[in-house]
Amino acid sequence: MSFEPREKARIKHHASYPDWVSLAQSMNLGYPAGAQPLFLIEDAFNRLTPDGEESVRIDLCECESIEVQMREARGRFRASELGKLKTNPQEIEQLRGEMLYWVQRLVTDLGVVTNPYGSFEYTGAGGGGRNARVG
Repeated sequence: MSFEPREKARIKHHASYPDWVSLAQSMNLGYPAGAQPLFLIEDAFNRLTPDGEESVRIDLCECESIEVQMREARGRFRASELGKLKTNPQEIEQLRGEMLYWVQRLVTDLGVVTNPYGSFEYTGAGGGGRNARVG
């Protein structure tokens, strides 16, 4: 059993790594310098046991589910009540917290870190580049 290309792309998406067709001109140890940690996630795909792959797939499903819920929640931004139903003003923040948890669970099961050069909030990197969180 191994990851399908779409699964790899979605895992990289949630871990804030690019899914490039070709590598950049600037190379460092055989990998693009700006995305050097990408090799860790690529190698992890080949190192996992079948049971490890299943754990990553479960994490990926959770991330995908939360992303859908966040997309649906945007439609409720303008309303605080829908008839007798009151919306949860903390919904987006709670979903973001859940997303951070599941992204961290996903990369932990892969044995890698989120892209330290990424600036997306779910990576936990805190701004990327030299401002990236260490350890």
